[in-house]
Amino acid sequence: MNKYFLITLLGCLLSFSAYAESEGKKPNGRGDVNGQRTHLYYYSNGVSQLLSDTLENAGFPELSPDKKTLVYTKRDAYTGKAPERGNHLLLLDVATLETKELKLFEKASYGNIQFINNDELFLSVNRSLEHNKIENSGLYRYHLRTGKLTEIYDGSIYGLGSSIGSDVGGGGRSKVLFDKDGVVFVTTHVDYAPLIHVAYKDAKVTFLTPKDLTVQEYIPYKDGYLVVGAIGQQGSEIYQIDKKGNYTPLTSINKAVFDAHSVVHPIEITFVNENNITLRGYVLPPVGYEKGKKYPTILDIHGGPKATYGTVFFHEMQYWANQGYAVLFTNPTGSDGRGSQFSDIRGQFGEVDYHDLLTFVDTAIAKVDFIDSNRLGVTGGSYGGLMTNWIIGHTNRFKAAASQRSISSWISFSNTSDIGHTFSYNYWGTDIWKNQALLWERSPLKYADQVHTPTLFIHSEEDYRCPLPEGLQMYYALQYFEVPTKIVIFKGENHELSRSGKPQNRIKRIDEITKWFDKYL
Repeated sequence: MNKYFLITLLGCLLSFSAYAESEGKKPNGRGDVNGQRTHLYYYSNGVSQLLSDTLENAGFPELSPDKKTLVYTKRDAYTGKAPERGNHLLLLDVATLETKELKLFEKASYGNIQFINNDELFLSVNRSLEHNKIENSGLYRYHLRTGKLTEIYDGSIYGLGSSIGSDVGGGGRSKVLFDKDGVVFVTTHVDYAPLIHVAYKDAKVTFLTPKDLTVQEYIPYKDGYLVVGAIGQQGSEIYQIDKKGNYTPLTSINKAVFDAHSVVHPIEITFVNENNITLRGYVLPPVGYEKGKKYPTILDIHGGPKATYGTVFFHEMQYWANQGYAVLFTNPTGSDGRGSQFSDIRGQFGEVDYHDLLTFVDTAIAKVDFIDSNRLGVTGGSYGGLMTNWIIGHTNRFKAAASQRSISSWISFSNTSDIGHTFSYNYWGTDIWKNQALLWERSPLKYADQVHTPTLFIHSEEDYRCPLPEGLQMYYALQYFEVPTKIVIFKGENHELSRSGKPQNRIKRIDEITKWFDKYL
């Protein structure tokens, strides 16, 4: 058994247990595994040797092309409170098994580690903790022999990876590519995910794929690329991209299914928010709508908040359009795709994002004649559920709501979620012992006595990201104030119900939401 196989095996072991630890609480969909860690071992001739502390976490193993150096990350050892969400970068000499830490920044999270060649590393570095704000990771080169660290791109506009949401398809496993002039990766740009090239010399960004193609996976091919991607409402297909950025579809996997159903196309709506930023959102018209007729309309809010709605096919929205609803969706302040400054919504939940959403609704009503302003519904999951809870406590203009996997109280969320105290601190800059008044002031539950909107709550029993008590608290509060309400709890499901839940439960979920809107809109 050679060392290359051994190191590959180590990588598999690390990947196998990568989700075993999360803040010392119950990780979403996993249960309580407090005390488990991800370890680095060296295995040879039936004997394994532990190379990391039993209370620390190792991750992101990457082996150099010459198989002489292993790079990995570790999180500090702990027995109680999990450390801040940073990590350390380490080099391991495969011959001697000696490790050395690379101390490149004061506080950082290292990820996306790849060898450009035997002597040079590519890595992304998130310095949000150090800078005390939400921001995209910067991209760097590090030379192992000289110790020189070079910034490729600061991430200020284009982040690494796609955050375009959908309830079909997948992606996100393709690695960064390198050429002599720079790096190639997928990013999020406003509301689609292009493949871009960033030059080493001057950080110049070149788009390699056409506008509106959302790239999910990619590999180099001839003078261009093969990509799995989505354009418009066609679903995911395989495309060939030539060196000029032109695309040729190579598959039509979804055509037969889509041809057998009614699929509508979004209408673009632009609006200006209170910060004088021009944003855009979209309206899906009801299937077969008649001119001059008004239709009930659903505002659908994405999760995150650093997520993004694109113009690609989204099953739940198309389903509602087929049931006679118009559907509104947009990317308020806090979303990805417009740079770090736009997505940094720290301390502003329920303010600028709330006003963005309502301004978009007002603009859509003014520009699209089939929206019935007297029959508006609102829904969303995770951050979208939080905002649904917030909206119904601050306006009565929505006649029905469906709050999914939501947050109702920042106070309880901080000590129950698997990302609780770190997520709360990252977005509020405090905790419940330092400023409980602020967290309660910005909790939707505080305003439950002002809610008059009939509200359905959808939650999963094993959702440890936005735990079940978050939905239950708001549900019981509305019962107390005699607001029409209902809660549906899915046994054996977690935070991913709408995307990767059991088919029968996904069907039940959308059926419950639709029936609720049918009843009240």
